[in-house]
Amino acid sequence: MQILNFLFPKHCINCAQSGEYLCLDCKKKLVAHPEICPYCHTYNRFYQTCFTCKNKKNNYLSWLIIAFVYDKILKNLIFKVKYFHKKDIAEFLAQRLFLVIQTNQLLQYQTNVLNEETLISYVPSHRYRKHFIKWYNPSREIAKLLAQKLRLNLINIVKKTRNTRQQVTLTKSQREANLSDAFQLIKNSHLQWNETIIFIDDITTTWSTLNEIAKTIKKEYPQISIWWAVLWRHDS
Repeated sequence: MQILNFLFPKHCINCAQSGEYLCLDCKKKLVAHPEICPYCHTYNRFYQTCFTCKNKKNNYLSWLIIAFVYDKILKNLIFKVKYFHKKDIAEFLAQRLFLVIQTNQLLQYQTNVLNEETLISYVPSHRYRKHFIKWYNPSREIAKLLAQKLRLNLINIVKKTRNTRQQVTLTKSQREANLSDAFQLIKNSHLQWNETIIFIDDITTTWSTLNEIAKTIKKEYPQISIWWAVLWRHDS
């Protein structure tokens, strides 16, 4: 590792200071995201779905924890993880999510007290995107590291059955059509009925992907509680 650091020294992606991919001063610039309902974006403690949105048809998310406000620093970090295989950056991002989860009282109780009933999972990539564009799934890397820190089991519960268009440029109806039936439960997942599954992703824009995955799971396991933890939200 020391040889690699000598040959390929690390520099802060924001200010170019040597030593780390994000120096201490730039880490302090990251801003925590306010606690909001994932659907209507009004304040709601612990990032829970508010009562009104919870009772609306086709809303399947229970909680969506967002670590940080949109920021070019975090955007550059995630870009490095996705396309340059900087797994030590994934370690830093997993640590930040770990801290956010540990300061959320509801989820802290779930992960520390009800440990055996809580699982970690991640948003899957279609095999084309995984093997020919990114070569690996960065959300899985972060989820794997986070599972180790929380001492929870990592589970792969859904797979993406077809490649979809990028969601950012699509309208709401186009997004829903784009993702419709794009995910499928993996057989022999050995789930019961009382688990809590914390899904990990790097970024969310519209919640459509998260909601579709939750919908897929809830069809088969309606009693399972589904949480989400993402690093940041792109406000489209």
